[in-house]
Amino acid sequence: MVVHDPVSIIIIVVVILALILTGQYANPIVAIPSLALVGFLLYRVVNVIWTTRRRNLYTYEGKIGRAVDDISPGKEGYVLIEGEYWRAISNEPISKGDEVIVIGMQNLKLIVKKYIRVRG
Repeated sequence: MVVHDPVSIIIIVVVILALILTGQYANPIVAIPSLALVGFLLYRVVNVIWTTRRRNLYTYEGKIGRAVDDISPGKEGYVLIEGEYWRAISNEPISKGDEVIVIGMQNLKLIVKKYIRVRG
């Protein structure tokens, strides 16, 4: 099991325990803001879990980016994919600034090729 936001979960538990142990859960001046904080943090935790469970963070295949360096066949260079710089290799020459598409991953290097947009 992956814990997505441990700080929020810890704060929720601490606030609920503080309300119960101090007996302030019946005092509306203390309970209402505390429960609003707990509700907001629960909303954020559920929202993060719901939005991240549908995407695979470790798959870059099919993603389009831009070459930061010239990449010669069999040599390494850098590409920019979704705001992240990655080391990449290619079997074809790629010039700096060309659009690339990820076709695979080997260790922590992306395997890329030129991306040619089809206009139509």
